[in-house]
Amino acid sequence: MMKPTDGDEEEEEEEDRKERKAWYRQKTISINRVGIVIFEAPFDAKKEDEVDNTGMRVWPAAQVLALYILGHPEGMKKADGILELGAGAGVTGLLVAKACGRPSGVVLTDGEHHVLELTRKNIEANFNVEGRPSCQYLRWGENIEEFKDKFGTFDLIMATDVLYCPEALQPFFETARELLSSKPSAQLLVSHTNRSYVPHYKLRKTGSKCGFRCTDIPLQSIPGCAEMTRATAADPRHPLIQRMQVFRFTPKTSKDVSSH
Repeated sequence: MMKPTDGDEEEEEEEDRKERKAWYRQKTISINRVGIVIFEAPFDAKKEDEVDNTGMRVWPAAQVLALYILGHPEGMKKADGILELGAGAGVTGLLVAKACGRPSGVVLTDGEHHVLELTRKNIEANFNVEGRPSCQYLRWGENIEEFKDKFGTFDLIMATDVLYCPEALQPFFETARELLSSKPSAQLLVSHTNRSYVPHYKLRKTGSKCGFRCTDIPLQSIPGCAEMTRATAADPRHPLIQRMQVFRFTPKTSKDVSSH
């Protein structure tokens, strides 16, 4: 049997990409009068060919964090550089890019190449070539200095429900700490679903270990979140909202360190 050549493998990869593009489902998401078009993997789709579709779907945590950030626009509008870690379909990053006034200052990242194909597709669906957000491969804990040399640091870093593996906690927070700017207003915002294997307290604990101070932001304090919860009651992902929390992580000061 003849082994496939590099050309054959490239053709197969291109065919796979075409099939995925035809398979995506399109939807419109609007939060605080900011609207975007999003392509995602169907929620009931099964994993095929060992491709994980988790990051290719729109999860409630993305819209919850977008509600919070767009409801507090001063943070994103003053930020010099905005980064999304584990962007997936890119919902939060794209909404923030639309609303902040400087979309070219937003960088969406993911650690899976097949997911980044979708991220790029969604960027292209919402922005012209000039002044659009950037899209970059980034695995937490790997080649951070190289990434930092290219993009610098960020005043606002975002992540939505990306911490569902205990082993990901430390590299995530170490990466965020390295890429967060030294400005007093710099912050890491995380929306997280409470799970038995990665409960909320583990985020607080690991964040503290990596040099962050944590502030809890309850969902009931986020304007529009209750309405979104009622509107998504029929969605199979709806129960996740009931176990969700938004956290603000800011770098510890010398006072914080000395108090411990």
